[in-house]
Amino acid sequence: MAQAFDELARLTSAIQLTPGNAPTAEFEAHVRASGVATRLHHGFAWTARKTDVWSECGACLVASESVHPPQRTIGWDAWIEQQLAAGIAAPVVEVMYPGHALGTGVEVELAMDRGWPLVVDVSHVFIQRTQDAMSDTTWRRLADYDRITEIHVSANAGKHDTHQPLAETTFGLDWARERLADGVPTVLECYMHRLRDAQRREQIEMVMR
Repeated sequence: MAQAFDELARLTSAIQLTPGNAPTAEFEAHVRASGVATRLHHGFAWTARKTDVWSECGACLVASESVHPPQRTIGWDAWIEQQLAAGIAAPVVEVMYPGHALGTGVEVELAMDRGWPLVVDVSHVFIQRTQDAMSDTTWRRLADYDRITEIHVSANAGKHDTHQPLAETTFGLDWARERLADGVPTVLECYMHRLRDAQRREQIEMVMR
């Protein structure tokens, strides 16, 4: 964790902490001392590679700024009942791709109808669009939605969420830049560990244009 964090901290003033890295002793204190702003995502844990996000009954178990909704096979019915009864999703859930809650345009429309705050991952939207799970009308409505609290950007081929580096032609990139200019937190989610420092800087600059 510390090595990955320090490599990115040289490039930026804010980092999303996400599951997957081997834990480092006293990592939280290390991050706090760095002065770099952080956002916690999904099942990130300071002392483990990851932690469970959803209970079997559909309750959220983490205090991250954003989480993936559960897969349909993991507490889906209980989750949707709980969220509909509450009238709003807490914490903020991310627009996903087929196979997850909020993985179709119909479900995204329902979330917007109820005023749920959402994280929009443009690579997930691209998968929905490529797989005919989200219409042009729904994408236009989502693009104009006023309760988007965070945006994630990366590229893929429309089949799987592969977190590829951005290109100028990446779906949703221009829209994400506009929202970033409006002050919406925007997270570059390409796999930076596969890139050299110069390529990492190019990716950050591409988002900031």
